[in-house]
Amino acid sequence: MAFNHSTFLTLASGDPGASHLFLDVLVIFVTAAVIATIFRKLRLETIPGYLVAGAIVGPHALGLVSDANTVEQISGLAIILLMFGIGLMLETASMKRGMLSILAVGALSTGVFVLVIWPIGLLFGAKPPSALVVAMAFSMSSTAILLRVLQQRRELRQMHGRVCIGVSIVQDLLSVMLLAVLPLVAEWAGVRMESTGGGADELTRPMRLFTAAATGFGGIIAMIGFGRLFLPKILQFVAKADSAGGANSGELVLIVSMAIAIGGAMMTGRLGFSPEMGAFLAGFMLSFTPFRHQLAGQLAPLRDILMAVFFTAVGLKIDPALLAHDWLRIGLGLIVLISLKASITGLSAWVLGATAPVAVLVGVYLAQAGEFSLVILSAADRAGIFGEKGPGGVIAIVVLSLVVSPLLVKPAHSLAAAASRWRIAPWIRTSAMRAAAHEHLNEHGGASHNHDDSSGVAASCGRVIIAGFGPVGRNLADRFMAMKIHITLIELNSTTVERQTKLGREILFGDVTNPEVLESAGIRTAEAVIVTIPDEDAMLRACEVIRRMVPGVFLAARTNYLSSAIKAKAAGADHVTVEEIATAEAMAKEILERIGARIETRQADRIATGK
Repeated sequence: MAFNHSTFLTLASGDPGASHLFLDVLVIFVTAAVIATIFRKLRLETIPGYLVAGAIVGPHALGLVSDANTVEQISGLAIILLMFGIGLMLETASMKRGMLSILAVGALSTGVFVLVIWPIGLLFGAKPPSALVVAMAFSMSSTAILLRVLQQRRELRQMHGRVCIGVSIVQDLLSVMLLAVLPLVAEWAGVRMESTGGGADELTRPMRLFTAAATGFGGIIAMIGFGRLFLPKILQFVAKADSAGGANSGELVLIVSMAIAIGGAMMTGRLGFSPEMGAFLAGFMLSFTPFRHQLAGQLAPLRDILMAVFFTAVGLKIDPALLAHDWLRIGLGLIVLISLKASITGLSAWVLGATAPVAVLVGVYLAQAGEFSLVILSAADRAGIFGEKGPGGVIAIVVLSLVVSPLLVKPAHSLAAAASRWRIAPWIRTSAMRAAAHEHLNEHGGASHNHDDSSGVAASCGRVIIAGFGPVGRNLADRFMAMKIHITLIELNSTTVERQTKLGREILFGDVTNPEVLESAGIRTAEAVIVTIPDEDAMLRACEVIRRMVPGVFLAARTNYLSSAIKAKAAGADHVTVEEIATAEAMAKEILERIGARIETRQADRIATGK
């Protein structure tokens, strides 16, 4: 639809075909904002509020949303952005030692859970094919809820957060396989599938499946190879063009990255895989570039908006009448799902080397069903596996698990603290996950004490973050490095970032006013943050953001004028160097030294000549 004058006249005239989308989105945002605000006031997570908002305006309640399919298309874009962000922030460098164990946790827990839930589904009265589909759907966890909780609690880089993300990635990849076997399950259920011929078709079917699989995976490999070779060069070229224009805002890099994400989603869709996988792969390929932290921060607001639409769209599927009629079976199914999934996932993590506290948190954080659960159930329903009854009760359990799971986070941490006295599995001599956790703590928490204690400042000072690598930042960095102080640099000039990275310095491409960039720089464990950028407006915004994120960190800044120094102090800076004052003091010192030297020289000459 073109947004021109005639379009708005059409909307104003009340034409249903043109205005439904706008009205539905308006209803969703208003209701979601109101309900989420109420949940926030009650100190509850906002995601359940979005789900409740969807149930209220959905077709089974007030019926205020007229076209759920259009809303689902918007929520599909939210999932693509979410998966792109997951791939973008995947830290393979810090996870590499524990990666094999983490992936094994995902495969083991998912497989065992399906085998356990399948017979339980039979006890609930489901037929074997339907029970298998329900077990496969329940084995998927919510990546969206997981990421939201980890981000809000700043736990993405903690060991349990990285294990959860690794397990979630395994589940997302397995979901593609689960969707692929649905036609076989449908045939088992007695549903006649479409066929183009008799026996000859049956004979050629395995060959067709093999050819499709080979073509798909071949395309994925080619896509990854192209991305690793050319995407970093493309982004470097775009970033340099942005810097040459004087903007240096990262706007062009963001636009190109969005195109890469959507292009990757379309590519995997063409290859027969899910678009979500393509978005994840696109983000994963960009995670090897220095632009990852800045991109993650720039995408965060748009992702949050679209995720509100997504969860509200999920809430549209809730049928209050069904909940009221079959509440006992649905409630019992919910308890079985969460308790068994938390137990099996946590036990799998412990068996493969996780500490007991990490295992407890992993189990609880992944105890719910997920977005792909709904995808699998919808596909199975379209295939006729559930028959005329449909998966309404199962969908209700999925949605309720999404509502309940964020409420279990705080109790999970208390349980994890109590489990700290439990030992690691006795058959595990060395735990890769535990070793990775210690490595990560040393790297990001300043826990290592191997630095040179020749300087009292260096011995007591942890990480120092310097924003801006101009003459001032460079001079400070050189002095801190000489004192063996761990520094992290933040710079928005891609050429400088590339050059300093090759020299071995820890430097991030990004804007210091971007909270995600600051998180990636390790601000939570930093001793001090020094803002040396010449842009005074950006400096003031940075002071406000830094002080809001970490109230106790020492914050220093530079400014040109005394009036700006007063504003910086009000924004939270502990120390402000005013260039006009510093220049005056330095100039006075240098001049006095030069004059003093001239006087001393003249006096020496007079003594020598006897005058």
